[in-house]
Amino acid sequence: MRVRHICWHRKLIPHPSSLIPFLLLLTACSLTGPQRIVITATPDTLTPHPPPPQGEGEFTRTPSPYPWTDENATLSGICFEAALDAAGQLFVLRNAANLIEFYDLADNSRFCRRPVRRYPFDFSNGRVLAGLWSYGRGCTARHDVLDVQRDDAAKTLTIRLRFVAEGDCNYELVQPFWIGLDGVQGYEIEVEVE
Repeated sequence: MRVRHICWHRKLIPHPSSLIPFLLLLTACSLTGPQRIVITATPDTLTPHPPPPQGEGEFTRTPSPYPWTDENATLSGICFEAALDAAGQLFVLRNAANLIEFYDLADNSRFCRRPVRRYPFDFSNGRVLAGLWSYGRGCTARHDVLDVQRDDAAKTLTIRLRFVAEGDCNYELVQPFWIGLDGVQGYEIEVEVE
């Protein structure tokens, strides 16, 4: 099965003067492998912007045959540069305070020219927001779900994905994979990307 999501991209400009900022960005970014980050914070409210568009534009939610909801729209306010910097890191957000701190980290990174747009997520009944961005080059990108394993005795949920970038376009691609999960509040959540 394939899961298609929106993909942020930008075209690389081959002019030599434009390569200096790109090389500095590559030097500053570490894409050495997946890391897992669990954010904790103390505030318990989130002052959101209006909800992301539903059913129009590129941030439409599609039904999923998997035991999660597609939450890419919830993180659609994160700019390309911040998503690129975070590529390869897994984020597991367990409450509204975690989401606030996540947005604050993006704002404080100074990668985005403007404050990020903050969208709420419903953490009621122990829902968890988890996700990552994958980096590649091409025309389009997607994550294919390879395997989902839930072990209720060990309290673990492991999702295996394959990141696929296709085409000969000269674009940097940052593909989101953000999901909302029910019934896993006390679980260790892993998302592995091949």
